[in-house]
Amino acid sequence: MTTHRLPQGWLAGGIGCALGLLMAASAGAGLIPGGGPTKSDCYVEVSVDGVDNPSSRVQKNNEIIVTDGEAGDVGPCGDFACTIRVGVCINQTDPNVPDCTPPASLDKVQVKGAFKITVPALLTGSACGAFVTQTINAKVKRDKNGNIKSAKAGKAKVMLVAQGPAGTKPRTDKDTVTFVCLPRTVACSSVAGDE
Repeated sequence: MTTHRLPQGWLAGGIGCALGLLMAASAGAGLIPGGGPTKSDCYVEVSVDGVDNPSSRVQKNNEIIVTDGEAGDVGPCGDFACTIRVGVCINQTDPNVPDCTPPASLDKVQVKGAFKITVPALLTGSACGAFVTQTINAKVKRDKNGNIKSAKAGKAKVMLVAQGPAGTKPRTDKDTVTFVCLPRTVACSSVAGDE
């Protein structure tokens, strides 16, 4: 009987490739370009689990609207907060910005603002960084007894900058993405088994 051994690193490479494809597939539906010049708007984008683009929850390609307890919110319903899973994707072929051709690589990617989002470790090819969980709180006013008087949307802004290598035209993609958390206007529905 002959035993064949797989080359060392094959399994790890295969798993890494599968994870990369899975991340690219999950990001594809929800890519949000950021609303900058369309010819460079595919260099760096964000993706939020549960949010598709185009949809009514993405405005002007740079505002992402999530309602407490609904799609996109992975936290508990009725907590006056939106807990989202968000990632940064680079060099995407995005149908939302058809006149953008992604470069083969980027020189740098920076993310600043309300919270930290992980960028891909390598800036070559089409990739997404690991998705991270972040929370945006709705703005709640309470009376002296702690009862809620009013609640309105909470917002968080993140700035993204991607720069291609010399000779890339345009060379830079600068975006500001606003995440909006809307408080619920109706009671949370009960889930079977919670009663």
